[in-house]
Amino acid sequence: MRLMAILAVLCPSVMALAAEETLIRFSPQQAERLGIVIQAAGQGARQGGARLPAQVLIPPAQVEVVSAPLPAMVAKVLVAYGETVRKGQPLARLQGAAFLEAQRAYQEARAQAALAAENRRRDEALFADGIISQARLSASRTSEHEAATRLAERRQALRLAGLAETDAPGALHDAVLLRAPFDGVVLEALVQPGQRVDGQTPLFKLGRLAPLWLEMQASAEQAAQLVPGDAVLLPGCAQPARVTLIAPQMQLASQSVLIRAEMPQPAGCIKPFQFIQAEVARRRPAEGVMLPAAALVRHQGKSWIFLATAEGFRPLPVEVVDESPGMVRIRAEIPADAHVAVKGVAAIKAAWLGLGAGGE
Repeated sequence: MRLMAILAVLCPSVMALAAEETLIRFSPQQAERLGIVIQAAGQGARQGGARLPAQVLIPPAQVEVVSAPLPAMVAKVLVAYGETVRKGQPLARLQGAAFLEAQRAYQEARAQAALAAENRRRDEALFADGIISQARLSASRTSEHEAATRLAERRQALRLAGLAETDAPGALHDAVLLRAPFDGVVLEALVQPGQRVDGQTPLFKLGRLAPLWLEMQASAEQAAQLVPGDAVLLPGCAQPARVTLIAPQMQLASQSVLIRAEMPQPAGCIKPFQFIQAEVARRRPAEGVMLPAAALVRHQGKSWIFLATAEGFRPLPVEVVDESPGMVRIRAEIPADAHVAVKGVAAIKAAWLGLGAGGE
């Protein structure tokens, strides 16, 4: 019973050693027929970048919502989703009685402020002649201050509503043009002509398109190889983005690490919300050798590759450092001039396990 237990412990190690010493023989004709392709191990080592899926996003600080200043009806929508707008360009025309009320309240506050200022000046003259008391003058000054405060409040409300200041009683307008606060693009147009909206109802969402963010999901092993400032290469873009953030924590749902990069001047080579394949060019030297993921097989709880020799293929156990779509980085003692099978690996594995043609 004790002997059986010892054998149970030793057998996996003995089998692994035997597997490494196995030579899987294939004739050149067999290898060609099975579609076996080999590649120099050093060729993969030069591919130092990590390939990661990325999504293009607009930084939150560059997004602004344009809302209705007062309850109104949307008389006309002047821009649509995706259009580029300039600062001050009209976005929509709003109409409603609330705009008339705002202008009337401003004119009343302006008249009251002028009257309070006149009363204060008169009382100062009367006080100088000793006709009124100090208390009367103080009350006049307080009234002027309160009237000036109400006027400032009404003036600011008028500006927020997009209305111009006017003193003419007949120059009241029941409509206003909403204008773009900056140069950008319309990300969302949330209203239709004829729609009635309340004050502060969001109508448009605008965004600036420079800079843009790239958000990538990396494994913990991949993230450990990156540092802020690493270049991120994108297809069709002349200038690289730069890594600005490596999240200190894992994302719960995906168990991945968020990597964020910033593209200062996209120049149209990427678009917001686009999904794209990015390559992070590491400044920190990367460990191991990069190979196509198809070169890797699993057996006996280990990862293996097949080294090409003059007589056939020899299995070699390797340690996987990290994986990206289509590629894998491994750590192993591989000769500088070694060649590795990268296609037709399933046929080699079948022969290795005695399930197909070939073998020692």
